[in-house]
Amino acid sequence: MLYNIQMNYVNKGDVMKKHIIYMAAFMTAAAVAVTSVPPMIAEAKTITQLQNEREELAKQTQDAQAKLKEAQQKQADVEAEIRAMDNVVNAAQKELDEAQNDLDDVTKRLEESEQALETATEKREQQFETFAGRMKFFYENSQTSYLGILLGSESLSDMVRRLQYIDDIMSYDNNMLNELSATQEEIRTRTAEIKEEKEQSEYLLEVAQEKMDSLNDIVAQKEALIASYAQDEEKYNQLIASNEKASQEAQAMINKILAEQSSAKSTYVYTGGQLNWPVPSKAASSSSLSSGFVSRNRPIGSGTEFHTGYDVPASYGAAVVAAEAGTVIYAGWMSGYGNTVMINHGGGLVTLYGHNSSLTVSKGDTVTRGQQIAKIGSTGNSTGNHCHFEVRLNGTAVSPEPYLGVGNIGY
Repeated sequence: MLYNIQMNYVNKGDVMKKHIIYMAAFMTAAAVAVTSVPPMIAEAKTITQLQNEREELAKQTQDAQAKLKEAQQKQADVEAEIRAMDNVVNAAQKELDEAQNDLDDVTKRLEESEQALETATEKREQQFETFAGRMKFFYENSQTSYLGILLGSESLSDMVRRLQYIDDIMSYDNNMLNELSATQEEIRTRTAEIKEEKEQSEYLLEVAQEKMDSLNDIVAQKEALIASYAQDEEKYNQLIASNEKASQEAQAMINKILAEQSSAKSTYVYTGGQLNWPVPSKAASSSSLSSGFVSRNRPIGSGTEFHTGYDVPASYGAAVVAAEAGTVIYAGWMSGYGNTVMINHGGGLVTLYGHNSSLTVSKGDTVTRGQQIAKIGSTGNSTGNHCHFEVRLNGTAVSPEPYLGVGNIGY
């Protein structure tokens, strides 16, 4: 009985233990279930946030692309303004060159006519002197006549000989008189030509001067346009970006050309030595520079900009010459530099000449040291007439100082 009671008790106790275990397990599961809910919610919020962030990044990228496109457009606008002014300058320069060529032709013809007139005048004086001598002889020997000469003949053959002699004298006198008349006519014609060509020369000189004045006005307007960018930070930054872009394009172009020519034997190989000064009309000294190979403070805003060469100011149209013998690898308009010439001297050395008013060589030409290659101007990103001279070694701009023997300028 006791055994049965005890067993029942045990059985009941087991049952209770099982109930307790079940309850504990249930409570544990419930607790786990309850505590698992927040992480699921948190995970859902993180995904939402990531989606929002992705959308925000996409929007920022789109805005950045739009701003980049706007900046590129503004830079293109700045370059277009300068290029438009350069086109007007080049057109005016072409008209001036044509007027100057016409004037040079007329001046040359005038000089030739004046020389011919001088020669004809000297010839007339000689002819007149000879003719006057003949007249004087006949005057002083008036008793001698052609009839008396014939009557003094000793024989028929002597008469024939004397007739021939008289005929020769008369022909000589007639020829001399005709030559004198022809010379007089030539002098008259030359005098008329000189008068006409002088009038034409004076007119062409006036036209050339008007075109030069017009050109100077256009150049001044263009220089004022670029100078105004220094008052507009945004446009000035675009101008600087345009200069940097031009320098990079020049470097890429030189590298490409040098790579293409590396397999071919170069006609010129620079092995050292001082280069020729590029602007003969200006002294080769640092005092002749308006800007050197330096970092300089920007005129507006903050920061610095780097100037990749020497600026040599000179009068408009002055000669720009090759610093060394070589091959012209570029001759044309280049963004930022305006009318530009680049010469390959071999050995990885290239010289660049920018802002010219006009060029006197073409791509592929071979040039000698000191040969004229361009004329001073202010095309491209320039605010005054000067030659922008660069020395590039394997495409990279380096200081011209050791090559020219001219010290740098400190600004």
